[in-house]
Order: sequence, then C-alpha cells, then structure tokens
Amino acid sequence: MSSFLAYRFPGKEKQLTYGAFREFDPNQAVEGFVVTNFDLSQCYVFTEEEKNGELSYFEGEEKPYVMTAREYYLQAHELLNGLNLMQMEKAVFSRVKSVSFKLSQGMGLFDELAQAYPNAFVYLFSDERLGTWIGASPEILLEAHKGFVFTMALAGTRKNDEEGWGEKEKHEQQIVTDYITAVCKKAGLKSIETEGPYDFEAGPVTHIKTDISAELNGVPIWKLARSIHPSPAISGFPREQAIGLIHSVEPHERGLYTGIIGSVSAESSKLYVNLRCAQLFSEQAFLYLGGGYTLQSIPEMEWIETENKSKTLIQCIQKIS
Repeated sequence: MSSFLAYRFPGKEKQLTYGAFREFDPNQAVEGFVVTNFDLSQCYVFTEEEKNGELSYFEGEEKPYVMTAREYYLQAHELLNGLNLMQMEKAVFSRVKSVSFKLSQGMGLFDELAQAYPNAFVYLFSDERLGTWIGASPEILLEAHKGFVFTMALAGTRKNDEEGWGEKEKHEQQIVTDYITAVCKKAGLKSIETEGPYDFEAGPVTHIKTDISAELNGVPIWKLARSIHPSPAISGFPREQAIGLIHSVEPHERGLYTGIIGSVSAESSKLYVNLRCAQLFSEQAFLYLGGGYTLQSIPEMEWIETENKSKTLIQCIQKIS
C-alpha cells in the first residue's frame, strides 16, 4: 500500500502520483512537492514511486479537538486579553468543525472541488504518516518563474452579498501587505511593486487582496518562502508573539492547516498557504477554519465568519454524499 498525491493548479490538468512523504530540514534547499505544518517545525517532500493503480486511504493517528461555540467564545476572549496585555496588533485564531463524510469518497470530493473552484489550488493526498488531507486554497504564498516572483497579501473576509469594508479589515490587510514587502526588501529582492488593494472572491466569501511582484535577484525561492511564512495573514503581528499566543490559546493542533503546500523547482515554483482544508477520517471530515483578531474583533461575528469559510468544502461534500 503506497501513498498517493493528487493536485490541480488553476488552469492546469489534474496530476496523480504514487509514493510517500519524507521529512526534510526546512533550512536546506528542496525540490519537489512539499507540505509543511504551520510553524515549519514539520516539513515533508513527496518522493514518487512506481504507480500501482490503486488508491489507499490512511487515517491520522488522532482526531483534532472540536470546540463548541461556548468554548470558542471563551478562548477568543482569552486571545483578546493576550492581544491587549502584549499590545499586539493581530492574532489569527482557528477552530475545527466536524461533518459526516466517508473517506472512500475522497477522490470524488477532490473532483467536485476542482470543478467548483477553478481558481483555487485543489489537492488530496493520503499518506501512512500524515493521514488524509484535502483542500481548495485561494491563497498563493509565492509563485516564481524565470527570476521573477509573485505573491499576495490576502486578509479580511465578508460574504459575497455584503458590501463595504470596515476599518478592522482594511487595517488587517495592510499589516500583511507591509510585512511581506518588508521581508522582500530585507531578503534582497529588487523592483518590488504592489497593485491593490482590491476585492477578491474565493468561493462564498470575499477578501481584500494586494498583488506583490519583484525580481528574485538570485534569492532561492524556498529560502524566501520560509522567510515570509507564517505571514500575519495566518499568524498575526508581531509574528513571533502571535505564534506563541496561538499555541497557548488554541486547544487543537493545527496539523498541516496554514502550512505551505505546492511545488518547488529551480525553473518554476508555485506554493500556496494550506487554507480551506480538511483532514479526512473513515466517517468524518474535520474542517480547519480561522479568522484574524484585532482588539476591535467580536467573537460572535468571527464565529459567523468561520462558518462562512466552511461552506467551500461543505457544499461540495453535500453534493457527493
């Protein structure tokens, strides 16, 4: 029984390969299809093996903790207290939602997601070590080709039928834009340009997006990726304080949620942030959902935002169930 990996970049055909994930040192150069956890303490690259023509599904060792709404509100207030005490601008707080799902329908869900979200990076893999994960992420971490790099600052969320942005969302997005451009300058990139911010639809929700491009100037793409990641869009600001606060407040392990996922090569690379994703077990799918908190955040509204984000996967799950 070998692991398998299926993925589809926007505008490209589905790829299906067999093999296994092996761990690598994030401080070393890497090429291939990679996946990491949130803080880059666990990094894996897929090694292809001969195809066996069969899909083998593996379950993770432990199911993630699912908070009730009441638990979410209590932990959210603890996070807000931490923001206030440490005078932080932002921290991203996540939770896990469980829905019924049969693991054997994994590839059917992949195909449904690929059809429903043509502009998202869609993937499914099942590995003896990592379990089974699926996702449809709208957020590019880095895309590099012929010496140029493209990235984005994506933050703020509202339903597609809503209009206008509050100061909280605008400020949240600006933090991410400023952070990424600062990292690019420090890394030695040249000709850094920004375009935006503008509205960007991702399934049932809309975000604020700013495009950022630059000349790599010889900087290795993986080195740049781990300098940017985890950005304030998925951690907070200041970054190190936010990561510490997240680890102290969230009752679950994020696993591969908000990690890096995609392909790295010397010629062309495309890396995404692992959002709108779920870990699949025999009878359940565990959806990972997060939102940015500032001191102006209202936990009840943030809960609703995470519910809206869950619709990307839930609507497709319902279609094939």
